[in-house]
Amino acid sequence: MTEQQWIIIGIAALGIAVILGALSGIMQWYYRKKGVDGERKIHKILTRFAGIRRFRVLRGLTLPGKNGPVQIGHILIGFFGVMIVTEKNSAGNIYGTGWDKKWVRVVTKNEQEKRGSFKNPVLHSQACLEAVREVLTTNKIYKTSIENYVVFTSPKAVLNTERGLPVMNLKAFKKLLKREKYSADGDVDVERVAQVLLDASQQSGQ
Repeated sequence: MTEQQWIIIGIAALGIAVILGALSGIMQWYYRKKGVDGERKIHKILTRFAGIRRFRVLRGLTLPGKNGPVQIGHILIGFFGVMIVTEKNSAGNIYGTGWDKKWVRVVTKNEQEKRGSFKNPVLHSQACLEAVREVLTTNKIYKTSIENYVVFTSPKAVLNTERGLPVMNLKAFKKLLKREKYSADGDVDVERVAQVLLDASQQSGQ
């Protein structure tokens, strides 16, 4: 090949690399945006619910866990106890059981099925619950109800998951918060629980 041909090949290869890099960046931005949108939806619901009741909402905490640090999306602390919310913004038909390592997502577009998988969010949610319980117990806060839920925020998510799992869509989550027990006046010291979890998260990040 001539020098000119080598130059043309080099320019073409560089152009392809730039295009692929741009596409990769766009896809990463898209999935990050989806995740952020889901977090915002949950945060808005929880802060609105907590505001009129003098509850606390903690966001983005990292607590020590059995297998390393555990990142927690949202924690609602009220007189009823503690609620941990793990948000997922995946769309499509979602399939999974409580102990599957990965769940399957099937999206149908133009009569063609596209399959993908992601880590079982229930296992992560359970790890979050155990981490919160350990922090509270270490700080001698006992007999506090701790619940954990996985909420799919995309309206295009169709849940085909095992019955009995703490998994629901956004509509069901809003309905859940309307239960009387979440507005009941219990014995939980909201501010103390919140501070203990915040301190543990700060220490975990050091």
